[in-house]
Amino acid sequence: MNKSAVILRADQQIPARFTTAEFLRMGESGAFDDMKVELVEGELVRMNPPMSAHAARQAKIAIRLSRLFAESRIMGEVGVDLGNDTVVGCDVAVLREPVAKNRLLVAADVLLVIEVPETSAARDTTFKRFAYASGDIPHYWVVDGTRAVVHVYAAPVEGDYTRFRSFGFGEPFAVPGTDGTITID
Repeated sequence: MNKSAVILRADQQIPARFTTAEFLRMGESGAFDDMKVELVEGELVRMNPPMSAHAARQAKIAIRLSRLFAESRIMGEVGVDLGNDTVVGCDVAVLREPVAKNRLLVAADVLLVIEVPETSAARDTTFKRFAYASGDIPHYWVVDGTRAVVHVYAAPVEGDYTRFRSFGFGEPFAVPGTDGTITID
């Protein structure tokens, strides 16, 4: 369902390429008001709209994290500029420190990024995992509601995470940057 934008020519299809600045200007002009879009290596990728189960799980995670972090350090549905003309949206982010103005996050702002896939688990455990690791975001979770499992990645090195564990829903696991644990269901 996720497809890149293309410019059609009579002899071939050539993907349209955009910079992060162009992507942001298009968003500010309202070009994406009726859709969720990410910029992946210069190409627009349309995302599936979030459904109610996704939204409920995303909210529960943010609420539970707010017991361990200041609310100003937790964001939901926020864009992360990973450089190289790549801007992706994450479902929940825990910041190293609160950000002072309205802007896209950059990887250096983020301690933990969380994706909550209902239909995109394969993309989140491959492309997004590598993208976040390449940005040196130290911790990444994929909360897979379909399989009732949380994939926990840590310690990025050369574009991938070097530590990986999975936890079933209902199992507590450590929250980075705290002495606390979280249980996802």
